[in-house]
Amino acid sequence: MIKLSVAQLEHEVVHLKGEEPATILELGDNSFYEAIAPLRYDLTAKMVSGGVLVSGLIETVIAGECGRCLVPVESKIVNDDVCLFFENVESPELDITEDVREEMLVELPMNLLCSEDCAGLCPKCGANLNFEECHCAEAASGNMAWDALDSLKF
Repeated sequence: MIKLSVAQLEHEVVHLKGEEPATILELGDNSFYEAIAPLRYDLTAKMVSGGVLVSGLIETVIAGECGRCLVPVESKIVNDDVCLFFENVESPELDITEDVREEMLVELPMNLLCSEDCAGLCPKCGANLNFEECHCAEAASGNMAWDALDSLKF
């Protein structure tokens, strides 16, 4: 849990540096990827305008399959622009764990990619176009994406 003492903030800036287990992200079993490294944070907290401002960096590593070619891939996810503001803090201790978790979740990609220029799989034969040439396009007539649907019998 990432907690800070509000009383300490009244006297000085508080530096929070550490890590939380990867399970803090709660990605679940239905996720396309999983966090495989701890959630690391390097944050600064200070009192400003009647509230608490927390800013800094959080990062982790996720693993899954490339959204185009399905090869296993790992990706470092960094949110270096964390900015949280807590107004009217009444308790002596402020738990920012859930807020940090949410800041990281918005950084997660919709699809992991092995590279930005991944060619993906051939929709006809399934060949990984990053590693081999496919001749389906040369042999096919018309739009390959619709050919399979045209052959369905109702």
